[in-house]
Amino acid sequence: MIFELLHAPFPEGYGDAILSLEACKEHLRADSDDEDFLIQALRDASIDFVERYCSLKLGPAAGIEWSAAGFPRGAEVLTLSMGPVTAITSVAWVNRAGLPVQGSPADYRINARGDVLPRMGARWPGDIGGDVRIVFSAGYPEGKAPPSLLAAVRLFLGHLYKNREAVTDRGTEAEVPFGVQQLCGQFRRVLI
Repeated sequence: MIFELLHAPFPEGYGDAILSLEACKEHLRADSDDEDFLIQALRDASIDFVERYCSLKLGPAAGIEWSAAGFPRGAEVLTLSMGPVTAITSVAWVNRAGLPVQGSPADYRINARGDVLPRMGARWPGDIGGDVRIVFSAGYPEGKAPPSLLAAVRLFLGHLYKNREAVTDRGTEAEVPFGVQQLCGQFRRVLI
C-alpha cells in the first residue's frame, strides 16, 4: 500500500518548546545575538530531521494528515508513520460510487504502540473506491520527549552549525554524525 504523510510546517513556537534558543546557544557556546535567526533555523531543521528519521513528533502536534490508496484488510493495524499517535481527528475516503465518505473517529482506536485499528469487533470499511485521508494528533507531551532524542537534536544542531556550508575542512561533504544515528536508532520505526 502506498501512503503519504503530508508535510505540515511547525506551529508557531514549536521549535522553542522542544529546545529553547537559550539552550541552543549554550550548547553551541554562542554568546552573541547576531546569529539567533541562523541558530533557530538550524534548530528547527535538526528537530525536523530527528522527527522524520524516527517517525516521531517530539512535542504535541495536531492536524497531521496521512493519506493512502486504501485501508488494510480485515482488522489489521494501520501505522500512520508518525507517532506517538494521541488522537484521531477525522477519517475520510471515497467510496466505489466516487462519493466522499466521512467516518467517525469513534469507530477507530489507538493501541499502545500508536497504531490505529477499527473499534473492537469491527473491520475496516470495504467500500473504498479512492484515497483514504486521516487527520490525527501525535507527539510526546510538552517536556516529555526522550532525553536521547533531545541529545540527537543538540548533536545534529552542533553539526549543522559547525558545517553550515555542508563541507568539512578537507572540502568533502559532511555526513550525519554517527552519534545522531545511534541516539535515534532505538526509536526509529522503519515502515515498509
